[in-house]
Amino acid sequence: MSSSSSSSSAAPSLLRGSAVLIIWGRVHGYEDPNVERLLNDWWTYEHLPERLALPGFHRTRRYYYSSLPREEGVKDDGGDKVTTASGYSNYLVLYEVSSLAALTSPEYMHALNNPTPGTKKYMRVLSGMSRSACRVLASVSRHEFAPCKVGGGGGTLGHIVFEAPAAADSRAKLQDWLSGDGWRSLCAKHSSLLAMHLLEHDEAATRSGSSTKSYDEVDFKRGPESAVLKWMVLLEFTDPLGSPFASYGPQSDDIKQGLRKHDVDLSTVTQELFGLFVVMEE
Repeated sequence: MSSSSSSSSAAPSLLRGSAVLIIWGRVHGYEDPNVERLLNDWWTYEHLPERLALPGFHRTRRYYYSSLPREEGVKDDGGDKVTTASGYSNYLVLYEVSSLAALTSPEYMHALNNPTPGTKKYMRVLSGMSRSACRVLASVSRHEFAPCKVGGGGGTLGHIVFEAPAAADSRAKLQDWLSGDGWRSLCAKHSSLLAMHLLEHDEAATRSGSSTKSYDEVDFKRGPESAVLKWMVLLEFTDPLGSPFASYGPQSDDIKQGLRKHDVDLSTVTQELFGLFVVMEE
């Protein structure tokens, strides 16, 4: 994992390790908020502590946003599609681990192959989500946080996923730009930007966990079966999600321009903003 600590506008990583497990997407099957409340209670009070008890798991965070109300297939008397009162629930959970080895360790595999009753009950609703074990390629934060020794996190998380350039030299240049000039440019334009992390999906580590008994009834979303490398950028902002004073809005255009200049096919780019609602450490 690299950092740009030599820059006056960057400090070392605020992450608690050189790898992360990230699970994100829409939760299916809950129209009743009271029932979804039970899902969140299980996730926060049972599942997260269980994972943090495993070797190499240092910190976990959960994020959320509600997407726009959806239009149903039925129509009202005027011929317009009916829009529901509530939108979809979208979640992102981030586990910061010592290394990719923690995500294939015997202890983690044992936990995955021996799910609790709560895990068996609620895991099936995660079938609309994606799961990815990633190595951290680069991670930087603002220089004001250089004295921090145990990491930190922002109130809003920007999550950008894309296919990395096919050529190794293009990937190297993109990584250098993101942790160097790209980072400095974003900091200059967005005062609330706290940190940025570049992640690379590892298919072997991902498949090792996703094929266990915990996920027997879960068919995580997958990309195309190819040699394409999936990269992600996490942007951490100090703004609360939806705050009127937020400065995180236009950052996606800045990132996209840089990605395009470094041979990234913009048709492969997806991006979302999530709001933090719980963080737990070992």
